[in-house]
Amino acid sequence: MLAQKNELQLICLEREGCAHLKMERKASIKSRRRKRRIRRRICFGLMVICMALLASACLKLNWFANLQAAGADEGQAKRLWEEIAGKEDEYPAELAELLEQNEETQDFVEDYPERRSYIGGAIDLSGEIRGDDVPLLMQWDKRWGYDLYGDSMIGIAGCGPTCMTMAYLYHTKDAEMNPRKMAEFAQDGGYHTTEGTSWDFWITGALELGLYGEQISLNENTMKSVLDCGGVVVCSMAPGDFTTKGHFILLRGYDENGFFVNDPNRKSNSEKQWDFETLSSQIKNLWGIYKA
Repeated sequence: MLAQKNELQLICLEREGCAHLKMERKASIKSRRRKRRIRRRICFGLMVICMALLASACLKLNWFANLQAAGADEGQAKRLWEEIAGKEDEYPAELAELLEQNEETQDFVEDYPERRSYIGGAIDLSGEIRGDDVPLLMQWDKRWGYDLYGDSMIGIAGCGPTCMTMAYLYHTKDAEMNPRKMAEFAQDGGYHTTEGTSWDFWITGALELGLYGEQISLNENTMKSVLDCGGVVVCSMAPGDFTTKGHFILLRGYDENGFFVNDPNRKSNSEKQWDFETLSSQIKNLWGIYKA
C-alpha cells in the first residue's frame, strides 16, 4: 500500500515536471517569436528610414541641379542684358527691358538680329491642339514674336492677341489661327490702342471670331462657373506678380489648390497654381470666353 502511494506520488511529480517543462518551452517559443517580431519591426523601420534618406538625398541633388541651372540661366541673361543695354541701334531699349524683367526671353532677345528669318514665316500650330487642353503659347515665341503689333512687337505687347489665340484654338480647334494673324485681326478691327489691346476685344472682337465673350464679376464662384461651363477666363492684370505695367492672362481650370493659369509671358507662372486671394488683388477686369 505504501509502495503504491509512493509510486503515485512519483507519477504526479513526473507529470508536474513535464507540465512545467512544457510551460517553459511555450514561454521560450513565445519569447523567441516576440524577439523575431521586434527584430523584423526594427529592420523594417531602418529600411523605411534608409529609403526616406535616399529619397531626400535624390531630391536635394535634383534641387541643387535645378538651382545651379537656374543660376546659370540668370547669369547668361544678365550677361546678354549688359551686352545689349547700350546698343539701341541694334537692340531696341524695350528688348533690354524685357530681358531684364524676364530671363525666359533670353533666346528671343538674343536672336533679334536674325528676326527677318522669322517674320512672316510659316506657322503650324496643329501640334498645339491636344484634346480638351487649352494650349499654352508665348507672345515672345520667335515664330511670331518679332512681327509688329501697333508700334511694338507681339513679343513685347502682344499678350492680348496671344491670349485670344489660346482661347480660339481651344474652342474651335482651328490651327490656321495663330498670334500673328490674331494681332493683324485686332489691329484691322480697331482693337489695338496706344495703351495696348482694348477691352472691347474680349466681347465685340470675340463675337467677330465666332466666340462669345462677356464681362464677369470678380467673384471666385463666378469664375469657377465659367470654367465649369467649358469657358476660359481672361484677366486684365494690374502691376504685381505678372506685370509691371499691364498684362492679360488666361485662366483654364481650377482645383482645391487654386486656379491654373496660362500666362503668355512666363512659362514659370503657368507651371504653378494661384489662389483666388492672390489673383483677385491684381485683377482689373475679367471676361468669360465661350464657344458660340
